[in-house]
Amino acid sequence: MGIQITGIRHAVPPQVQTAAELAPLIGQTEEWVLRQTGVARRHVAGDLRDPAILAAQAARPLIAEWGAPDLVLYAGAVPRQGVPDTSLFVARELGLSGIPCFSVNAVCLSFLMALKVAEGFLESGIYRRVLICVAELASRGRNFDVPEAAALMGDGAAAAMVERSADGHGPSGFEGFRLQTWPEGAELTGLRGGGTMLPPDDPQVTHADHRFHMDGEGLLRITLPHLRRFLKEFFAEHQLTPQDIDLVIPHQPSGPGLKLLGRWGFPEDRVINLIADYGNCVAASMPMALAIAQQTGRLQRGQRLLFLGTAAGLSIGAGLFRW
Repeated sequence: MGIQITGIRHAVPPQVQTAAELAPLIGQTEEWVLRQTGVARRHVAGDLRDPAILAAQAARPLIAEWGAPDLVLYAGAVPRQGVPDTSLFVARELGLSGIPCFSVNAVCLSFLMALKVAEGFLESGIYRRVLICVAELASRGRNFDVPEAAALMGDGAAAAMVERSADGHGPSGFEGFRLQTWPEGAELTGLRGGGTMLPPDDPQVTHADHRFHMDGEGLLRITLPHLRRFLKEFFAEHQLTPQDIDLVIPHQPSGPGLKLLGRWGFPEDRVINLIADYGNCVAASMPMALAIAQQTGRLQRGQRLLFLGTAAGLSIGAGLFRW
């Protein structure tokens, strides 16, 4: 028994913003943007305000090919609104009525966690076909007074159809999984406003509270030691080395962040690296990387994939997945 991703698609808004176009908005040069983030261009939402529209755009081809799901999981970090849940609006865009839907939010690791949730439902027999979708309009939350964070972000969406493995397909699905969280990193990245701590009518709320903030240096200091240990223990647990991985499907934190994977033994040609053309699309980054890997012919059935990423908080997650 196992699960398989029977289809994966991505979608992006048509408008593109280059590093040269962004640089004057954040008071930096194009060279600074490229050096600090590795992002040469990114898609931006423009007038699009509803992530459900972009998520549905990615999902429609899957439904046309595989049929309607009997569960919809939304795996985005930033919701359309507080209540009701964003998954409901995606279902409405897709014309799905009576289909259960809810969100799985683990910030940038949301897709990986939603895939594990789908595994449980599918293997229990409760559902037979699960649609996981996500769209992030990160450009709408940029704070141009925080140049490094603003220079990283891009907008995008992805959707995956997940089912139990078909007879004769061979082993597929998760072969290993690990998630760890260190809440001492909770203040290093985030969107502070909009919840009960800083509601919109609070006199102390500022414009910056509703924009993404990041302490890049502080984040590196806390992340790198944990990530080294995390990977060492994860590979020891499964008696593997980085060379045993056919393809790494990472979150796209930054250009410098992805280069660290090479230092830790992952061959560069096995890492799906989208950062230069798409930027950091938050929770959409990982499934977009998977979709583009398939689109470009880099995914082959039977390969061992490594989903790997970090998330605000700080969390680190990894999943060994047999494609």
